[in-house]
Amino acid sequence: MNIAPEALTRMVLGHDGSTTRLLSALLGEPLRVRIGRQEVLEAGLALTAELRAHLRVSGAERVIVRYSELVKPSGHAVSVNRVVMMPDRHPVIDHIYQGGDVPIGRLLDQHVPGHHRRLLRAGTRWFNGWAADSRTSASRAYIIMLGETPLLYVEEIFSPRVVPPVTDFEVRPSREPILPLHLIPQWREPVT
Repeated sequence: MNIAPEALTRMVLGHDGSTTRLLSALLGEPLRVRIGRQEVLEAGLALTAELRAHLRVSGAERVIVRYSELVKPSGHAVSVNRVVMMPDRHPVIDHIYQGGDVPIGRLLDQHVPGHHRRLLRAGTRWFNGWAADSRTSASRAYIIMLGETPLLYVEEIFSPRVVPPVTDFEVRPSREPILPLHLIPQWREPVT
């Protein structure tokens, strides 16, 4: 399948499912997580006041911050990520913390049926961690929710070699119901 670079970027930035699953399918190879660092910090040191409000945590509460990369079998990074976890929200957080190279989406699929992502931001940002490719990169940030409970905050910055940045992508305000439509039993696709 041959996808225009701009279409691929819009697909990656705008989707509401597992980034690992989508990128793995697009690249045709499995991806794994390479953890750089995990630390426990006060939320006030790890998150802006706006993000703390979205996550419903006070500045004094403890959060787990993970810095990681999503990598190909060759070891080349596809994305760099920062994940903030609230350890008291759900037992899956322990699985993620101890999960090694297992992507978060796989662990959530196994342990948290009905979770969904709420996109906060998508577009481009400068990132100087791509060696020769230090430049503007496509990025997105979202919260993984279980019902109305925020579980995780995720920031992803994509390698420009894999997901080319586009400057005209903008996030539209979410008008989704509390649960994704496919999880509401009475909802059906309209017949046209």
